[in-house]
Amino acid sequence: MVGGKKQLVSVRLCHADVERIQALAARLRVRESDVIRFALRLAFNRLAPLLDEQARGRDLIPIFLECGPELTYHFDLQPRTLEAIVNDGLDDPDRMVDSHDIELIAALHLPGHHLRTRLKFQPKPETGTLPPSAGLQEYLYSKYVQPEAGSGDPGNGARPSTASRRNRAPLLNAATLDEGVHS
Repeated sequence: MVGGKKQLVSVRLCHADVERIQALAARLRVRESDVIRFALRLAFNRLAPLLDEQARGRDLIPIFLECGPELTYHFDLQPRTLEAIVNDGLDDPDRMVDSHDIELIAALHLPGHHLRTRLKFQPKPETGTLPPSAGLQEYLYSKYVQPEAGSGDPGNGARPSTASRRNRAPLLNAATLDEGVHS
């Protein structure tokens, strides 16, 4: 905004998106511009951790667990770019995210069979009997967001909405994931 005033912005949208905006506006009995502003606010709220210039390393894992597949797919984020977004400017090695785990985050958007193929060639995290993408999310959450008790980090309260505590499967061994790769 210029001087606190609203600014006119032109955005190209595909016909299907325009139809969805029109349908939502009609259903909600509001203007189309209200639907667009609402969608932007939702996106900004979900992506808020990325707006914090001080957020680095493990601080960004919750946003990538929640929005990672969509972010990496839509913006075509390659592991090298993703690593720069997450780890650049970080001096504390305890807060850094391993390069291997960055590659796993970048692969979360892949369909199940592609993800299984990709995991064949990388060290396998312990994911239990979960599907590969859910297992990877569980692995990353346990490692970076809520490390096991005794690590000195009592958790920072952030929790991805993709998994509730009571529905989390116990982490087993990598052989279980490997079985899913070969089936």
